[in-house]
Amino acid sequence: MMELAAKIKALSGEIRQRYDFVKNKESTEIALILPFIKSLGYDVFNPSEVVPHYTLAIDHQKSVMVDYALLRDGKAEIIIECKHWGMNLDVESNSLAETFPASQAKIAILTNGIIYRFFTDSDKEYQLDKSPFFEFSILEVSDTAIETLDKFVKQNFDLADILAVAKSMKQEKAKAAAIKNIVKRRKISKKDIFIFLREDIAAPVSWSLLEYYRGVTVASGYYNLRSLDLVLFTRRCDLLIIDECHFEDIDAFCEFMYHIQYSNVSFKVLAVLSSSTDIDQVQQLLSQCDIVIDIIVRPFTIKRLYAYIESTFGIQKSFDVGVKSITPDQIKSGMVAAENVYIPGKDEHLIECGVVLDDIHVRELIKHNIARIKVHKDVYKFMNCWEFTKCKDCEECPAFINVDADGFLDGVNAGRACMYINATLDMCGGGRKYKSWEEKIKVTCHSCEFYKMVLTCNDGKIPPSIKLMAHMDKNIYKRKNMESARSSFVNKNQNKQRP
Repeated sequence: MMELAAKIKALSGEIRQRYDFVKNKESTEIALILPFIKSLGYDVFNPSEVVPHYTLAIDHQKSVMVDYALLRDGKAEIIIECKHWGMNLDVESNSLAETFPASQAKIAILTNGIIYRFFTDSDKEYQLDKSPFFEFSILEVSDTAIETLDKFVKQNFDLADILAVAKSMKQEKAKAAAIKNIVKRRKISKKDIFIFLREDIAAPVSWSLLEYYRGVTVASGYYNLRSLDLVLFTRRCDLLIIDECHFEDIDAFCEFMYHIQYSNVSFKVLAVLSSSTDIDQVQQLLSQCDIVIDIIVRPFTIKRLYAYIESTFGIQKSFDVGVKSITPDQIKSGMVAAENVYIPGKDEHLIECGVVLDDIHVRELIKHNIARIKVHKDVYKFMNCWEFTKCKDCEECPAFINVDADGFLDGVNAGRACMYINATLDMCGGGRKYKSWEEKIKVTCHSCEFYKMVLTCNDGKIPPSIKLMAHMDKNIYKRKNMESARSSFVNKNQNKQRP
């Protein structure tokens, strides 16, 4: 299997470099699909093994043709239908349903040279299943996919074994679909993500988040459960992606989820469960644990996990924008550079990927004759007062250090509640003293552009100060409970470790 993994990895790198140059279906077959067939151990130049344009007789007067057939003892074991790599397999019509019964084969593959979908007749004999039992992308091959592909290597090919695996995988997909129906999805407005996943997916998930979703803070690298538990109570977290494999069994996993929930934490959990998980166990977990907002059951593709995070946080894909057409309103709404912007002829970047653009950035871009850049509008980017005003003394500002107000109006600490913080009276308004925050709002804040932006984000009004007081009281209460729960959990684990 290691040999196959090396071949697939090398082929994946080659295809990344060449598929842009493939212009039609024929080149797709030659440049992308035949190399994959070869990697499975088949001699693509031997017509007794690989036959292009394989003709199948439906009756005495009608025949159909498949793009390729892989033969064993003169009989087709696998038939393959090919599309151009740019075609979407979800919308492209295919003739496999018609050709499959006539071929007497048990495996059919639909591919565009990038995506491979494997079908069989597990639902009804000689009738092609409507959905594939196995699918992978050659550009994103997981260890699980390699294990499945190894069964299709020529010298390992055992039809009975493959059909058993296909049936099992179909059952797992049906279970995953059932789980999806019972899970109630909820949106999350903030984006601090902690990752506690099996090593094979932790690194690519972390890399993808950092590379594509710059508004997301990713924390990972917790090597044991205790370190994860401690950090959950000392650092801010909005979503925890956690893998069941770190626990002895599903009951231990559920126990940890209950522990988190009853500690009054505010974050949500995406649970990654093993394929052996029973639906009844999932229903029990969801019914008793509100913080688990979604479940993904192995096997799954990394792409699906990316899509989940993108849909959960509503992060928009980057788009090109003309620099001179960027408006002040777009800047205030939090337009973010989606990639590094370089000055022509220089190695050092002018603007770093992930930076929230301001008018100074735009003037610099125009100054260096840069016409277009890639950006995304991070709709959940809530700016704090010190970010908006570019305050140089923010570390001494009472709004900056007021942790009890954290989360009010989606700000960090009191970053969006500065109008209510009496102690900021000396810093805002040129050092002028005010009798109360009401006077401060009336005299100073009403002319402040940041205050106007907060009003706009809240439909022209802000909650009364009593709401801020209640929010701060809740944070204080929650923090005390977290500290108590953390001490209880640590003591419990220490007692378990004692002989």
